[in-house]
Amino acid sequence: MARLREKHLPHRVDLRRLIGEGAEGDLWANADTDRPAYVEQKTRLVIDRRAGSPTIGQQVTSTTFVVMLLADEALPRTEVTVWKGTPRERTSAVIDSAYFDYRGTPSHVELFLE
Repeated sequence: MARLREKHLPHRVDLRRLIGEGAEGDLWANADTDRPAYVEQKTRLVIDRRAGSPTIGQQVTSTTFVVMLLADEALPRTEVTVWKGTPRERTSAVIDSAYFDYRGTPSHVELFLE
């Protein structure tokens, strides 16, 4: 099975996954830091898949596209920090994600950020 390899992903991002909701608000896992990724700043329309979002199910604008390894799958509402240590550093929530695990192709995860 073809897999995307870490050597093909020149950028690094931090992930902070939402693990649930408690009486005092959202519960977050510890950050997974320095994860390999390919990051592009480009705008596209995507369907908002974030539970509890006022725009759920609607088309919204995503300004950042991220490709990651299958092991780094991130569901909507996960917080992703891109361009860490640069003037462009920012943290955004995942609006939608796609999991591609097909035989004969570079399997990967695509994230669409706010």
